Amino acid sequence: MTAALRPPWLPRLLRTILLLGLLGVFGVPGLPSARAALAPTSAPELLRLDSRAGAALEVWSGLKVLRDDGHALDFSAARVLRDRAERPAVPLANFGEHAGTLWLFLEVEIGPQAAGEWLLDVAYPALDEVDLQVLRDGREVAMLRNGDRLTGRERPLLARTHLMPLRLERGRHELILRVRSSGSLIVPLWLMTPEMHRLHEERAQLVQGLATGVMLSLLLYSLAQWYSLRDRMFAYYGLSVLSLGLFQIAFQGVGMQHLWSEYPTLAEKIPPVCVLLGITGTFLFINRALAIAELSPRLSWAMKIGALLCAGAALLVLLGLLSYRDGQRIAKVLGQLPTLLALPLAWRRWRQGDAAAGYILAGWTVYTAGVLVLALLISGRLPATPLVLHGFQIASLAEMVMWLVVTGVRVAALRRAAERVRHDGERLRLLAETDALTSALNRRGLQQAAGPLLERVRPGQATVLFLLDLDGFKPVNDRFGHQAGDRVLVEVARRLQAQVRQTDLVARIGGDEFVVMAAGLPDEPAALRLGQALLDAIAPDIEVEPGQPCRVGATIGLAMVPDDGRDIAVLLERADQAMYAGKQAGKRQVRRFT
Repeated sequence: MTAALRPPWLPRLLRTILLLGLLGVFGVPGLPSARAALAPTSAPELLRLDSRAGAALEVWSGLKVLRDDGHALDFSAARVLRDRAERPAVPLANFGEHAGTLWLFLEVEIGPQAAGEWLLDVAYPALDEVDLQVLRDGREVAMLRNGDRLTGRERPLLARTHLMPLRLERGRHELILRVRSSGSLIVPLWLMTPEMHRLHEERAQLVQGLATGVMLSLLLYSLAQWYSLRDRMFAYYGLSVLSLGLFQIAFQGVGMQHLWSEYPTLAEKIPPVCVLLGITGTFLFINRALAIAELSPRLSWAMKIGALLCAGAALLVLLGLLSYRDGQRIAKVLGQLPTLLALPLAWRRWRQGDAAAGYILAGWTVYTAGVLVLALLISGRLPATPLVLHGFQIASLAEMVMWLVVTGVRVAALRRAAERVRHDGERLRLLAETDALTSALNRRGLQQAAGPLLERVRPGQATVLFLLDLDGFKPVNDRFGHQAGDRVLVEVARRLQAQVRQTDLVARIGGDEFVVMAAGLPDEPAALRLGQALLDAIAPDIEVEPGQPCRVGATIGLAMVPDDGRDIAVLLERADQAMYAGKQAGKRQVRRFT
């Protein structure tokens, strides 16, 4: 691809995306970090609910946490040790990769106007066990179990997140939450009315539906292009889209809610498997899209080996030979390898004017920012805000769109290559079927072009073949030379073409022999009139040199379709016989084959 085809705005786009990605991951200089802003206070707040109107309360400020690294406590023991619980000294709702059990304590004061049905939403789907005990005046009033290890029928409410229905009467209540997970312990907690939750969930479902729709559209596009163009690049793109789409469906809880609610084992296996398969597709897509094998066969083999390792790890996780955490760690290590391996080559191609490489770089920039956000989130370094929780999803969609542009550039390149091949083939065909001197058809071109005319003969109409042999042409060559003879032949061809329609044929099949084929003539008199018009067109003087006119004539023999045959060779033979008869009868005349 030439430098002229590289969009002039692409360098600015790359710099802007990189800057925004860095700011999104590391924050704006001068602002406090998430940990500094969320340092623990001396004591948790007592949460007071005085009204139900529009109530949706994020309860982080009222939490105390007790860590149980050995999973040794039950609810009774945890209540005894509640005084040891402390304010969480972590970013908002994010305890990171914690292998133990967390006990969360929350006190809520319910006013007279707030009593009634409430929902406690643990708004991070990827938690294995979420158990809740509700106490009032030291007595248990509710015990609820939730988590990914339960089927949809075992959950209190089947929802995207871990939703607990509560009946809170007037007075003070204590909520004790036990949380365990094989992944990261991210625990965003919301207390809201059913009406407010329904409003929030409708918006969330709309967003997830749109994201899933985009992914499905990209997947269908890639499969259609793969089928029509037979280019494996689109299959690799489709694998990446499908894998990342399924990961987002699982990560956002939509899969457990709608697809595999009765198969909780899938909730644990699908995220790492899909991430690893997505990386597999990325290795193969980048290798193909950048045509790495053409410039560096070793690097191309490295990309293929990376894809094989990721696919093998995904299979081991699926078979249960690797755990969720193992798959997560492998994805962390291998996830950025396609970028690191191919980045120098992509940069060089982009600097050379390859627009596809530029879009790949832009997609990498966005995706890398999303991966960093996800890595910092699951390692407990970022607050679990809605934007952060959806950061990787946004980055994945942006990368898929950038890669869609890459496939568009590739399709355009394939079309241009096909057009060049077609154009070159057409040019070669014209050279093979055209007389180089007069630009009329040659004998081969006449045979190719005559077929459609012979097939379109209709009742009551005739197609006529005229064979012309010039009279007096040899003296022109002898007197003025071969260049003058060539000028005569060019002028005769031009005059013949001027007498017929665009759909008719004019060919030079020998030294001074021409053929004209005209279709749609009603009868023999009309054919003879056209033959006479051809004679009359040739008769005027032809200037072969400045001030040096010469005159040639012609004898024409004609054969008519279907009366005289339907084969071009037979028609030429019979027209030649008629033309020879005309020569014998005195030349410069039109003679019909009999």
